[in-house]
Amino acid sequence: MSKIKMDSNVKTKTVTLFHFPEPEVLSIETDLNYYDKTDGMFNKFEASDLTELHNEAKLHIMNKVPESGLYDIAKKEALDSVLLIESIVQTIGWKLDYTALDMENKTPKKLK
Repeated sequence: MSKIKMDSNVKTKTVTLFHFPEPEVLSIETDLNYYDKTDGMFNKFEASDLTELHNEAKLHIMNKVPESGLYDIAKKEALDSVLLIESIVQTIGWKLDYTALDMENKTPKKLK
């Protein structure tokens, strides 16, 4: 919600919503690096192997997010948020103008 950009006009009692952020993956989890690992008789993995497996798992999850429907759910919740903002603004006797918002289907941002 901190990325929402809006402006108000006291004379017309209008709040203009002109930017609502696209859905994005904020985080999967913390980065793990394996430095020390006790080797056992049956454990053939090195610490670097475990770090690489962890990174590959995160990449696999990131690649699966678009087909999971999470972005669609986030867009629906964004619309619900706009309606909530509209209700709050109407409560104080103002109007919400969100005609400046681009409601097109854009490619969601990926975590870097």
